[in-house]
Amino acid sequence: MSDISNPPGAPKARKPFNWEKFQANMGYTDEQVAEFRADERRRRAAEALPEANRRTVVATVVSSHGCAAGFKDGDRIEVSAAGVVKSCNICIYAVAPMTIHAAMAHDRIAEGLDPNGMWFNSFSCQDAGFCNGSWGQVCFKVSVE
Repeated sequence: MSDISNPPGAPKARKPFNWEKFQANMGYTDEQVAEFRADERRRRAAEALPEANRRTVVATVVSSHGCAAGFKDGDRIEVSAAGVVKSCNICIYAVAPMTIHAAMAHDRIAEGLDPNGMWFNSFSCQDAGFCNGSWGQVCFKVSVE
């Protein structure tokens, strides 16, 4: 017997957003949740959290020279589109600029857009590089899985 509300081949129905769980996790008062939900921008971003947590923003090393953390070409840093770090080997100087890409991915998901469509999908770590009097530099290409 098939489920009429979700026929075979149809996209899986999304569960309603759990505002009670969100409120408990954030420590918001009833008044704060009401204000949050009344703000269309914040409401959409919150309701996109389940999908953002399922998606992984991947920064893949495309070049590396003098990296103190040991990153080599092909290494990856992974965070959820909601900004939760998934990788074990991370470098704060690489993760800091990656926060912009996680935020862009979350925003695109909340707007129903392909997160891989972000225009700016490359970045480098915050080290200025050996040639500029620092240690080294690593460049990354970003994708969302």
